[in-house]
Amino acid sequence: MKKPRLTSARKAILEELESSHAHLTANQLHEQLQQRLPSLNISTVYRSLEYLVEAGLITISDMGLGSPVYEVIHEDPHHHLVCLECRREFLLSDELVRPFFSQLEQQFNMEIRTNHLVLFGICEQCKEN
Repeated sequence: MKKPRLTSARKAILEELESSHAHLTANQLHEQLQQRLPSLNISTVYRSLEYLVEAGLITISDMGLGSPVYEVIHEDPHHHLVCLECRREFLLSDELVRPFFSQLEQQFNMEIRTNHLVLFGICEQCKEN
């Protein structure tokens, strides 16, 4: 596999995602990088994010916010349960989800390449309210 070519925009996006330790939308990244890179336009952010996803450096997920979010791929994959009411997130370990992936791979004879599963539901507090 070829080493990804990191332009200044791509490098800045990666650094911002790594330092924020959060899931960020393209617009959030653009806003946060404006001071450091004033000439950075939103289309460059979108193209850079697409490149970084394809290069396997970041993930793209739907966290139910209306816009996709991005996060740096970590050595220890993790997954999420998201409450549809309060938007609270619960982290799921990969070891909890991996057997489910294995079962699906066997049943459908398919290699799963998802490294960031997001499931939606209603948390206990919201069910009580």
